[in-house]
Amino acid sequence: MPPLFTPAQCNEARHLLRAILREATYLPDEQARVYVATHAVARFRDYTPGHKPDDILLQRRHIQLGDARKALSELSRANHGDFKPLIKLLHLTYARIGKRRHELLRDLQYKPLAGTDMNPHEPPQLTPQHVALLQSQKLATPPNVVRPLLRSWSLDIPKKNSWERSLPKKRLAKIFRDWYSEVLERTVVPLPHAEWNRLRNLALGKIKFRGVTTRRVMAASTASLPSPLEVALGLVPHNSPEVILKNSSNPIQGSHKFTARFMKRCWASVFAQCPLMSWDAQAQKWLVEWGCDVLDQEKVLHATDETILTKK
Repeated sequence: MPPLFTPAQCNEARHLLRAILREATYLPDEQARVYVATHAVARFRDYTPGHKPDDILLQRRHIQLGDARKALSELSRANHGDFKPLIKLLHLTYARIGKRRHELLRDLQYKPLAGTDMNPHEPPQLTPQHVALLQSQKLATPPNVVRPLLRSWSLDIPKKNSWERSLPKKRLAKIFRDWYSEVLERTVVPLPHAEWNRLRNLALGKIKFRGVTTRRVMAASTASLPSPLEVALGLVPHNSPEVILKNSSNPIQGSHKFTARFMKRCWASVFAQCPLMSWDAQAQKWLVEWGCDVLDQEKVLHATDETILTKK
């Protein structure tokens, strides 16, 4: 088996990881810094080649290094006020998309008893908590949703196939898999209570934005970025972390300064899509509260206060 990475690839991967971790410390959201750093280290460590042909391994290495360069570029653009990559990072951090969303989604899924397996020829079961969330999601109208909301999760099974025969078990199993996959894909997962409350306070301005972290001055030997001539002459690779950071730090059309107002708008955009679930012991049912409803209530209260002050 060939080595996992060549010495040159190991060196590039090491530089990319260090650059990603360095950029993560400058993100304007405290939780995003932790999420990006933890996720980056896990992605760099988790790769295991297994028993794959050499050409497949080489292709995977090329793709993984390309993904790392893309992630570094998006991080740098987010740190320079580019709205689109910044919102994407916040969506990843607060489980609207990505791996963390799938981890929280597992808490909603039905878990068979130990020693038993789900029958692939029977419809997958939805937990009462999941059903309550879907019912609330059907009525909710959060703006700027990342994925289309699920308005109906009824399972329609045709009685006969095109030859007017009973459906085979394999066809039924595929219908069940596709239906359950669609339900999971369209489910908007709730945040944990502490995280939802913190994001609410950020979106409402109750937690003040402390500003961005001042960039550390690099050592004199490494402070100067490569010039276009050095890159053109092949003295520095086009895809090196230094070149990626230099290209990403160029002025971006539509970029924003990190003011308290701008960050409040970013947090509100994400918070509006976040539900919170709690169990009502007295009513014996799940209650769902949406961020968009909290923001709407705050707007009404603010407008009412302004009206009262105007009359005075």
